[in-house]
Amino acid sequence: MNTLRKSWALLLGAVFLSGCQFYARSPEDYAKETQALLATKNEDIKGCYDKVLKKDKDAAGVVAVNFKVEKKTGKVVDPTVDDAKTTAPKALTKCVTKAMEGLTLDPPDQRDGMASFEYEFKANPPRQL
Repeated sequence: MNTLRKSWALLLGAVFLSGCQFYARSPEDYAKETQALLATKNEDIKGCYDKVLKKDKDAAGVVAVNFKVEKKTGKVVDPTVDDAKTTAPKALTKCVTKAMEGLTLDPPDQRDGMASFEYEFKANPPRQL
């Protein structure tokens, strides 16, 4: 009987502790880990730019994006273009925000995170022969 009580106590303790996980990043860690998360989409973002370059070989500029990282889930939500800082073509801005869909910061943080990121795109300079 005593062994059964100990087992239940350990089981309840494990359940209680697993439900009370708390992870809170410092602002520096949050920025670093969010940047690393965004970097996982670099190939998709490059694909966006390549697609735009096929239609406009001189396309260039900055895409500035503001977004939220939900607390507890870590999901990147509501990526919106900051029009005041964005100079890239509209097709590129739409593709970049679409590429950010589905990103999740793991482990999630216990606080909502508000973030912004800028992607700079430079057209290839002409070659001199």
